[in-house]
Amino acid sequence: MNTQTPITTRTFTVDAESLILFEDVVAGARPAVGDVLAIVRADEVPAGAVVLGCYPDSVSVESATPAGAITHSDPYVAAPGPYNPTCGCLMCDEARGWSGPVLTLAAETGWEMCDTVPAAAPMLVRLPA
Repeated sequence: MNTQTPITTRTFTVDAESLILFEDVVAGARPAVGDVLAIVRADEVPAGAVVLGCYPDSVSVESATPAGAITHSDPYVAAPGPYNPTCGCLMCDEARGWSGPVLTLAAETGWEMCDTVPAAAPMLVRLPA
């Protein structure tokens, strides 16, 4: 019997205190007070979500907090796809040495390389409407 695995998502609402976490994010993508953000596994980031940041390797979705995020100064819209080991960009080259499942959250980012991540890595996102 096939059963759907529930998405592991933790959400929080941006308040005046947590807004400071995003001061380095470019103005057009910077969250506002009242925005609902989510911490979700990379392999559960839906297409169209705005990827705002990631977490250090030792952090899980269950233990991640907004304050622990490594925010991207130039967030991007997720377009998840399989990892392409022949891509040749810096991130895809680095990912060749990783163990476990890997995927590409976006092949087009503001930093001219893919965002290739371990499937279980927690990501900080603004989910699509």
